Amino acid sequence: MYCMNLLRGTTVSIVAILGLLAVPAAAHAQMTSGEKNSPVADAASRDDAAALQKKATEAQARIHANKDDRDQLMIAVKTNEVPSAKQVLLRNGFTAEDLENAKITLRTGGGKGGEDEIEISASCCDPKEITIQRSLDYFTK
Repeated sequence: MYCMNLLRGTTVSIVAILGLLAVPAAAHAQMTSGEKNSPVADAASRDDAAALQKKATEAQARIHANKDDRDQLMIAVKTNEVPSAKQVLLRNGFTAEDLENAKITLRTGGGKGGEDEIEISASCCDPKEITIQRSLDYFTK
């Protein structure tokens, strides 16, 4: 009889200890799972990033085709005038919402040789970034 009570008491103690260990582990799992993006949020973020990069590619093509916009953007990059660069982006497919709270970086250098080129790239989200890169060839504009 004493052995049965000892065995039963030991079993209850083990279950209680395991239960105490399980509670912090479950709480930790809830905390970390709240910090990660859900697959749906990840897909939406990828879609937003792809849409923003598509706008950047299309704006780049339009700007290359329009001498006035290309010249204005080249000068904006050379003089590091973000507001002027924003005006060109707005005229060439970006919306005010696209540019709202976006970090816009203007860079010179890294040209491939040949014609003066502008490359526009975008990444999304948190923070949203738009980078305009100008090659080094023609610094007169």
